[in-house]
Amino acid sequence: MAIGLRFAAYADLMLLAGLALGGGLGRHAPAIGSRVIGWLAALGAVITLTQFGATCLAMTGNDIAALDREMLKFMAFETPMGISHIVRTAALGLLAVLWSTRRAGRPIIAALALVALGSLAWSGHAAASEAALGWMHRASDIVHLVAGAMWIAALVMFARILLFDFEAPGAMAPAVSALERFSGVGTIIVGAIVVTGSINLLAIVGVDGLAATFGTAYGKLLLLKLALFAAMLGLAGFNRWQLVPGIRATLGGGEQLTAVRGLRRAIMAETTLAVLILAVVAILGTLSPID
Repeated sequence: MAIGLRFAAYADLMLLAGLALGGGLGRHAPAIGSRVIGWLAALGAVITLTQFGATCLAMTGNDIAALDREMLKFMAFETPMGISHIVRTAALGLLAVLWSTRRAGRPIIAALALVALGSLAWSGHAAASEAALGWMHRASDIVHLVAGAMWIAALVMFARILLFDFEAPGAMAPAVSALERFSGVGTIIVGAIVVTGSINLLAIVGVDGLAATFGTAYGKLLLLKLALFAAMLGLAGFNRWQLVPGIRATLGGGEQLTAVRGLRRAIMAETTLAVLILAVVAILGTLSPID
């Protein structure tokens, strides 16, 4: 259950923050349905409260009779995990209300989504780091999460563009511009993921423990994550240098539909890899890197 809830939290909050930031596509980002952001925020709040309850229950050895008011109060207000869950729930609740009432602009919505996403850094391995190392680790983790969120949201937006926008008359050129726009932004995102991922790993296991880590279950899953990331990177590069230019070259021609179908398959494959990475991350958070 813990792994499933972690996966749901990461998927929901990363998609929410990424969409709120426009997936890095700027003015080329396709319009998001008016209810999507609100529903993601509401779902995120439900997942967060469920996570908190499940964590507290696990702390009692799944003895629900021991889950009294005093314990819940202590866990909520005296632990980093509890405080992060309170901050996350508050940010998501406020976001959902503001979005539904249209009383806030996109910058405020994006800021609240980032607060909710960033709070995850206080409920994983980064929460165990202390003093200056702890703050550096959590800052790095937040950048890692935001970069991943923008990539995931961009993939969702690309899927929407390729499934719907290419069917609309006159929408092909703007859709291709959105795909090209992400080429430059994607380079920054990949760089941020690589750098912060390296920092996070060193903060967790240290330089001396790096070699030994890859002999553990944690290390083997980490290698799987890196392999999936490399596959995503390969597909992204293929999209950037082969498929997108191919679509641009065939705009208005008879081969355009074939080119779009090829890119559509590549984007769906890349999205599948992203989902698998989130599943691996959900499991990694429950494992010790040294056992």
